Amino acid sequence: MFKEKLTVIGRVLSLTLLVVTIGLIITAFIRARRQPRPPGPVRSESKLKANVTAITEGYKYIRTEKGRETVRLLAVRDVAYEDGRHEMEKVDLTAFGKDPGKSIRIVSDHGSWVSDQNVVTFEGNVKVISSDGLEVSTPALKYDQLNEVASTESAVAFKQADLSGSSVGAQLYAKTRNLALLNNVRLVSTRLSADPKGGLPVEIRSGKADYAELDGVVRFSGNAYAVQGGKSARADLITGVINPVTKKIARIEMRGNSAMKSDEEGRRSDITARDIDFHFDPAQHLTAAIGSGGARAISFEKDAPREITAARIEAIYAPFGSETRLRSVVTQGRTTLRIEAADGEGSAKVITERILEADFVESTFRDDGKSISSTEARGNSVLTITPKRVTAVSDRKILRAASMAAEFAERGNLIRSFNASGNVVAEFEPQQPGSKRNKRTMSGQKMTANISVETQEVTDLTVDGSAKFTDGDRHATAQQAIYDSNSQIVSLRGKPQLWDASARGSADEIDANLDTGQSFLRGRVRTTYFSRESTGGAAPFKNRNAPITIASERAVYRHRESAARFTGNVRAWQDNDFVRAENMELDKGEKSMSAWGNAQSAFYDFEREMSEGKKDVVPVFASADRINYNGESRTAHYEGTVRIRQGTDRIDAAKADAIMNDENRLVTMSATGNVVLSQPVRRATGEKVVYTVATDTVELTGKQAMVEDLESKSVTKSAKLTLHFRDARIEAIDDDGTKARVRTTHRIPK
Repeated sequence: MFKEKLTVIGRVLSLTLLVVTIGLIITAFIRARRQPRPPGPVRSESKLKANVTAITEGYKYIRTEKGRETVRLLAVRDVAYEDGRHEMEKVDLTAFGKDPGKSIRIVSDHGSWVSDQNVVTFEGNVKVISSDGLEVSTPALKYDQLNEVASTESAVAFKQADLSGSSVGAQLYAKTRNLALLNNVRLVSTRLSADPKGGLPVEIRSGKADYAELDGVVRFSGNAYAVQGGKSARADLITGVINPVTKKIARIEMRGNSAMKSDEEGRRSDITARDIDFHFDPAQHLTAAIGSGGARAISFEKDAPREITAARIEAIYAPFGSETRLRSVVTQGRTTLRIEAADGEGSAKVITERILEADFVESTFRDDGKSISSTEARGNSVLTITPKRVTAVSDRKILRAASMAAEFAERGNLIRSFNASGNVVAEFEPQQPGSKRNKRTMSGQKMTANISVETQEVTDLTVDGSAKFTDGDRHATAQQAIYDSNSQIVSLRGKPQLWDASARGSADEIDANLDTGQSFLRGRVRTTYFSRESTGGAAPFKNRNAPITIASERAVYRHRESAARFTGNVRAWQDNDFVRAENMELDKGEKSMSAWGNAQSAFYDFEREMSEGKKDVVPVFASADRINYNGESRTAHYEGTVRIRQGTDRIDAAKADAIMNDENRLVTMSATGNVVLSQPVRRATGEKVVYTVATDTVELTGKQAMVEDLESKSVTKSAKLTLHFRDARIEAIDDDGTKARVRTTHRIPK
């Protein structure tokens, strides 16, 4: 991912090769100056001529050391004055080095020398020529023999092989081996010395330049910049560090407002930083490029568009055939990497934007030096994946971790997969403004994901180790959480638990659907509503604050509707009261609960007045094909083969309704359809039976209303019969409230 910055650096490498060549030229120039030479050039102030002592035509002076010629001075004419001054015409001065063939030659139209001042001045078409091929031309040159300083205030032009340049004013310090180009420095290289096939000219300009041979450093300062074709580099100071042994460039340093730009066909990129360094091996291959201080690089290439910012960026290069290619990139400090889709790669118009942030990032590249192979990020790592096309279901994915690593496809810098560790968090944020969809998160200790190469969307994501899932008011924990983008399901495995504001559930497996807001629980499902109030009054239990537990084999929570369906041996209870069935549904919004399939209920905390005014707790058990409870009316409706039992009393009917008070305590119970009431000593039948708790009476109505006393062997029939359990009385009453005619039949035993 970080190739962008260093790809640009690599492309501007040719600019740094110019500095190498410049260093070699300046080295040659200084070496030539170091040889024993005649007085150096300088323009001296004009003085009144003293008396001429001698005029020599065809002047020649030769100095030797141990039989070796060191200096040769020729002039067409030499005029000597009595003050020790010499003035020469058509001067030709050659200084020979210790090594055979090494020399430096200075020619000019005029020359002067004052013996007691140790100053030599050359004026008029001054040229300096070295055996290394260096040529320097200037209108005037002054050399101070005592201080060994050669200088000029005039324009200077020089060239050597494929390098040429100019400046206004120059100073050469022979003792310290320093050369200063004082103003308007311009250097041009017409061939890249590291490229035998040649290349475009490279030009460097600066306010001034300094070369220190002993330090092996050449510096260009004052708005320094370099240009080669469509590539350019600029900095406040450009420094080349030269290897003292090989005399080749070892390092290029750009300091202050450093910037490089490439604007060529198919290669457009920018890089800026406070400082940029380049490192080279002895073969002059680029080995590393380092940008530091607010470094930023943008690659506009169609096949690899990227942008990166960091405090420090280091690129490592390696030779590949005849060229150098990028192998890895390391950043330090808070790093931001933005990767765009390459033209022609995947669905470029709909592919996601990817942004990676971290404190440290390292990327490796494939052999082409352009395509990223893998990336490792450490320290508050954040990967943001944003779809370009906003739809009703599009999400921005934000993946956070202490560290993460990504693997890339073979081309196009497209992420294929990644893994992360250390407090990982995956956030899914709806993109559409005003969306009713919740922000969802997954977190844990480790995270792995696969990403579509075509769209760069997350296809699946797995979180391991204390996994947590949040979807609005829905929360879950498990050992593992798996997200699948096709089904929009988060699968929770390993002791999963799920809860919202109303209830908490656990199961062997839990799947949460992000689209529908449903949760599916399978295997040993246990659901606990925090209180009767948390069900919205949908459960027929008495205690307002005690929790309600539902156990089943499977369950489906519809969180948006505040409803849940339970299947497979369902049991719901609070304290001793319970409802059980094969299926059950609880709807908080509708304030209702339904149970069907061998449905049963039991209410233990039911007081019934016994004989002599004493009360006792006698549980009520009921069963039916279906039980429906409505919290609004506080009515439990039993339907289909209804059987109700309290103590030794039993009621069989087709339907039954239990009406409760605001504390969910039974007030009345009515049953209809072939009702049969059975007690140990009596049996009653009718079309409808109504039991009233307060009076402990049962009222039977219907043409077939009948009470049979098994002890007295008597049968009582009437349209309406009332049984008083407390005193074992039977009362017949008409619909208008008057006592009705009763027929009683007694069987007389033999």
